[in-house]
Amino acid sequence: MILKPTRRSFFLRYFIFPYYLICGIVMIYLANLEVVKIASADFWKYLGIWLALTMIPSLILSFYRRRFGWFFWTLLMNIIGWTGYFYLQSVEEFEQQLKYESLVMLAKNAPYMIFIVVSLIALVIIELYRVSFKYEISRTNISITYGLFGANKQLIISKNITNVLKKRSVIECMLGIGHVIPVTSSGMGAGDTGVFGGMGAGIGAKNIGAGAFMGKTSTEKEFVANPKNCLYGVANPDKAMNFIAHLLVDENKPPHDISGNSEEDNTISDERNS
Repeated sequence: MILKPTRRSFFLRYFIFPYYLICGIVMIYLANLEVVKIASADFWKYLGIWLALTMIPSLILSFYRRRFGWFFWTLLMNIIGWTGYFYLQSVEEFEQQLKYESLVMLAKNAPYMIFIVVSLIALVIIELYRVSFKYEISRTNISITYGLFGANKQLIISKNITNVLKKRSVIECMLGIGHVIPVTSSGMGAGDTGVFGGMGAGIGAKNIGAGAFMGKTSTEKEFVANPKNCLYGVANPDKAMNFIAHLLVDENKPPHDISGNSEEDNTISDERNS
């Protein structure tokens, strides 16, 4: 059986880029409407709304994925876009220094354009990344191939699989997709999660102390769906899960000799004869 992750699964995984693309287009549309006149006193209010629309989702995603690169890249794009905007606005006779009106509009919309361009480039790269994945299930192993020209390949040996899980959210259930995670004896498919912050207090013989701290203070096992370690975002995950389950059952059956008896049956027969 050969499977590939669906496009809608990667759309959900990298939803931040379509979100930024839509936000940027809407802001450019509103900013250039003739009927919309934003007073200079209200500029900072609209700037705050834009920063909230871009920074808050990236911060939430950073905590959820535990990768703060999502937050810092968004912050960097905002810094570059708004630095260019304020610099160009401070140049005297700004519109006269540019030959074409389209360039003037491009410069004025720089904070939004950078999000649109980056999002479009990211969506193309994500689609190429998705297409490179191929999941192949055979009797002896599960093969995960990805990367340019299938440069990366991982084999999950069937006899090392201790459990098979299906993981999906409510939205993924509605879309008919899910993740099938083969958990191995080495812990592949499982990760750690824990408390990110907390408070503590202590009472000693001479003093009393209390304070707050950040960091993972307690952990527990969770099963992580990642395109590189499972059958990620496949259509009809129940079918794939049942297929793997049947293979594991066949793999764990005791081997049979020519007479059709298993080794266990032969052992019992030998003991009786002796």
